[in-house]
Amino acid sequence: MVKHTQAKVLLTAILKVAILCLFLFLQVSGKALAQPVPYAPVAPLIEKLTDTDFRVRHDAADAIAKIGSPAVPFLINALKAENQQVRWRAASALADIGAEASTAVPTLLTTLHDQDEYIRRIAAYALGKIGPEASTAVPDLIEALHDSDRNLRLVAAYALGKIGSAASSATPALIVTLQDTNAEVRWNAAMALGRIGADANTVVPALIAALQDKTKHVRQGAADALGQFGAKAKTAVPALITTLKDENKYVRLNAASALGRIGLEAKPAIPALIAALQDDKVEVRRNAANGLGGIAGVFQDKAKKLSNTELDKDISDLEKALKIVEDPEAKFPEEYIAVVRRPLLALQAEKQTRLFDRTLEWILQHKWWLGAIAYILFVPLIWFILLRVRPLWLLQINNALKPYTDVPLPVIGISVPIRYALFVGFFHYHPKVLDGWVASHVKSVREEFQQKDTVRDRNVYIPVPVVLDGETVPQLTAQDLQPKFQKQRSCLLIWGEGGAGKTSLACQIAKWATSDDPAERLCEHQMLPVLIEEELDFEATDKPPFIAAIRGQLQDLTNEADPISEELLERLLRQRRILVIVDHLSEMSEATRKAIRPELPDFCVNALVITSRTEETLGKVTKTTLKPLRIEGNRLSSFMEAYLTQRGKRDRFTDTEFFDACSRLSTMVGTRNITVLLAKLYAEQLIARQDGTASATGTQSLAPLPDNIPDLMLSYLNELNRDVNADKLDDRMIQEDAKALAWECLKGTYRPAAAKRKDALALLNGDDAEARLKYLEDRLRLIQTIGPAQDQIRFALDPLAEYLAALQLIENYGKNQGQWRKFLNQAATMPGAPAAIQGFLLAVHDCCLRQGADVKVPDFVAQELRKQAGLASPSGQTQMAQQP
Repeated sequence: MVKHTQAKVLLTAILKVAILCLFLFLQVSGKALAQPVPYAPVAPLIEKLTDTDFRVRHDAADAIAKIGSPAVPFLINALKAENQQVRWRAASALADIGAEASTAVPTLLTTLHDQDEYIRRIAAYALGKIGPEASTAVPDLIEALHDSDRNLRLVAAYALGKIGSAASSATPALIVTLQDTNAEVRWNAAMALGRIGADANTVVPALIAALQDKTKHVRQGAADALGQFGAKAKTAVPALITTLKDENKYVRLNAASALGRIGLEAKPAIPALIAALQDDKVEVRRNAANGLGGIAGVFQDKAKKLSNTELDKDISDLEKALKIVEDPEAKFPEEYIAVVRRPLLALQAEKQTRLFDRTLEWILQHKWWLGAIAYILFVPLIWFILLRVRPLWLLQINNALKPYTDVPLPVIGISVPIRYALFVGFFHYHPKVLDGWVASHVKSVREEFQQKDTVRDRNVYIPVPVVLDGETVPQLTAQDLQPKFQKQRSCLLIWGEGGAGKTSLACQIAKWATSDDPAERLCEHQMLPVLIEEELDFEATDKPPFIAAIRGQLQDLTNEADPISEELLERLLRQRRILVIVDHLSEMSEATRKAIRPELPDFCVNALVITSRTEETLGKVTKTTLKPLRIEGNRLSSFMEAYLTQRGKRDRFTDTEFFDACSRLSTMVGTRNITVLLAKLYAEQLIARQDGTASATGTQSLAPLPDNIPDLMLSYLNELNRDVNADKLDDRMIQEDAKALAWECLKGTYRPAAAKRKDALALLNGDDAEARLKYLEDRLRLIQTIGPAQDQIRFALDPLAEYLAALQLIENYGKNQGQWRKFLNQAATMPGAPAAIQGFLLAVHDCCLRQGADVKVPDFVAQELRKQAGLASPSGQTQMAQQP
């Protein structure tokens, strides 16, 4: 009988767990179900928090937390339950949900005074996980800092730190808590003070005192907190220098990091940090290198204000540090070596530019050298005059004198290049000389740059709203970018989906860079644009391929017989006289991407514009981000008006025809915003249809236009083919070839990429495959041959490639459920998905709506695509999530 009872209890427990697991499976199984799981079962889950079986209680709590914000109202009610288990597990679930549980703050404040001490701790912890939204809890958490329960005190300190600056009123209480009898409480108080970051005048002295705490964790937290105050913690520098010798390695490494974050005010710590580079712990050595980089990193901007003595001392210190980190036995990674080398190179460059001043200073101290003084005053005067009237002569003189080196100077007893003896060497690459070189070539470069296919195809530029460093700019102008390009080093990343107008914006920036009007320029001086849009050739030269590509492009743009010298090119790049534009970096090979690394100290391109589909990290260098936004539905007519006007075609349409065309486009795209490219394609077809109708009938009636995006893309192909006069191929053949090639370019990554030319020819098949491929390239300009070996092809327009590939995909898979499920699974696991492949997912979804019924595409395909692409509820038109 007993065995029977035990078996029955065990069976009941197993059944409960099985039911709960089934429910969890239904909750997370988004691929197997077409409709989202409702949140009604939250209440039954809360009831299971009191189950006698621990596993049931545990799994129920996990399930509630995974539901997220929809479960918050239920958890708020659960906080008021009489059952202790329910209350503390509800508070724990709210902590797991985090910031989305902000509506529970008032109830958690009540729970903070629960009679059960464990529940009070969990409530405080949950308030901390909610973060700044729980700022109303600050007074209660301050009160909790004085509770007799040490665990509640430490959690309260933790929560105040997570709330951040909104908890600044807790600063005095946290300072008192630094004297708590419990070390963990003191550590949490120190960390909280750093995160809050308020009242540095009071907090910094308290944290300095905490550096003497007997517990290593408290000292570690105090050092970290001081670093978060940055330059405001400058009074802590002596104490942090002492802490670099602490017996605990974590205390030492936090002290090194803190000194680096304090910056220039921590300059007295440089000798101590150099000594720490030889610490017996590798973590301390690397943090010491970073700390040196943080302090010395500002030297480049301050170098011109340093006296010669200070400059020599700083160079000497950094040379010692560099010698240590470059020692192979020290095994410092390259990135740690770079943070020391970069400021040293800047100071050394500054020292080189002071050679003239040092020479003049020396001569003034020896007044008997009157003849030498007269020489020094007269000869440079000539160069100054030339600098004003004929700056390029200085460049030519320097180049002519360059072979003559090591000329001994009388009395002084040293040998210098003759051009420096004549002082003309100091003007070799003067900014005015570089400006003169740019001015002599700007006309040619401007004309040749406009003749590039990529630039010519984007000659019409209509401003659209962009997000510039997190702020929305309705119409971007050169004035918006001027502050970004006033810096010694400018890196601009233009990123966004295909067809958003990234390349068009980059071409417009290039126009601003060469403008004759100073008000329209990016800088005070003009810049010559260089466009890099193909893979780099790593075999053509032993020089860095990126610089070699820029050099070759510049030779082509300037129409010079000989390439520019490497030294002059480097100076032009470093002085921001050349604007380098790297187009579609995200679609380039890994080898090319690794050759473009602005974070390296020898990367000399100081005016760089990159377009990419993804928000590139670029080695975490300081950069300006620019993201073109989609055109909102209420701005379509304005965009079309501006585009047709710039094309000189607006007067071809009556107002009725124009607004009818805009209405058709609005109907086609529904409520979602659209890319610039889509609007341009529609406008071009509108122009083509109007011109075609006029030539055929002599009237100005508008011919029918496609009513969906896939047909718009196919119609665009037909319009391209219509303009071919001789040896025209059939529209259907063009469409079939284009769809097949588009899928070949996208099938690897679901993003427009390059495909091998030989694979493309094999795909087209037939004796005329080469001719058909050349037709698409030369006649229609639909594809481009790229690569150093000219062995790859790619589509000129990414969104067009996506829609053509989507049409081919639907033809290939049809009603085959297995193929579709495999495709959807692969799409979900693609790197960067879904954001990186959102354009293709939208294209496949639109094509499913267009012809899915004809080829019997399974219904679940469109439903799953909606979810993966971030679309709203099903409707006849796709709806894209609003862009920021």
